[in-house]
Amino acid sequence: MAEKLGKGDEARRPTGWIVRLVDRQAAVGWSELLAQVPENLDRAWVAITAAPRSRDDLSRQHRLKFDLKTVKVDSAELEQWQYEVSGGGRIWYAIDDDRKTLWITQAGTGHPKHTDKRRR
Repeated sequence: MAEKLGKGDEARRPTGWIVRLVDRQAAVGWSELLAQVPENLDRAWVAITAAPRSRDDLSRQHRLKFDLKTVKVDSAELEQWQYEVSGGGRIWYAIDDDRKTLWITQAGTGHPKHTDKRRR
């Protein structure tokens, strides 16, 4: 059923994907990106909500590997992807197809140290 909108309501992007922050740490990182590179973060948001599994630009958007390729959100095991927002800034997100939700699991202006070593 279509959402009924009225005067003053937010007209959301019609892709159907909702973007949510998984925890306080992700919220802090998102806020840092928003303060430092708002245009880049906006482009990232548009890209991931348009095509969460896009393989068009693997240098910018790709699925994480090894033990980072999935993450548990609530009780669901979800695919985890990364989007390069800036030179060092990244957002990691989990794709919840059932809820049409992209969960931001990590965000920040610096390169995530979790990916410095090859993980298995």
